[in-house]
Amino acid sequence: MISRVTAAVFALAVVLGMTTGCQPEPTPSPSGPVFANEQEAFAAAEETYRAYVDALNQVDLSDPETFEAVYAWTTGELNASDRKNFSAWHADGYVKSGDAVVQRVVGSTARDLDKPSREIDLDVCYDVSGVEVTDQEGTSVVSPDRPDIQTLKVRLVASETPTELAIDLISGSEGDLDC
Repeated sequence: MISRVTAAVFALAVVLGMTTGCQPEPTPSPSGPVFANEQEAFAAAEETYRAYVDALNQVDLSDPETFEAVYAWTTGELNASDRKNFSAWHADGYVKSGDAVVQRVVGSTARDLDKPSREIDLDVCYDVSGVEVTDQEGTSVVSPDRPDIQTLKVRLVASETPTELAIDLISGSEGDLDC
């Protein structure tokens, strides 16, 4: 069972912002563009994930306005979870320092590219070794068991974002991705 702090740090690491400011929460696009091929879809998915990580890196837990750029790249349960976690970390007075780095992104699966219900999966190597989260007393809340490099599965779905995709799910992966 993952502790609240471990889950929070994992989610924060997964979630580091857009430099363009706040955007409304994405909603599924009724028609959206159709990707010509998997290569286009995977490129758009990677661009989306990198923008999400950029947004996470810009988060200042003392300033809830900085959370909005993260929310703009998520949808569904991930969006709800991010909102809940960031609110809790803000209320607890946590401080985040350092940045996470996307080391590698590999397109895994692309489904229904010609439909508005399209889904794209990525496998990601995510380096969180530079991210620290501390409580109000300056004590780390990062689990000593947190791996510096995390292998993730990221699912993206059609949405009204600049890339026409939003992140729907991020989970740990035991895949064969060589990080």
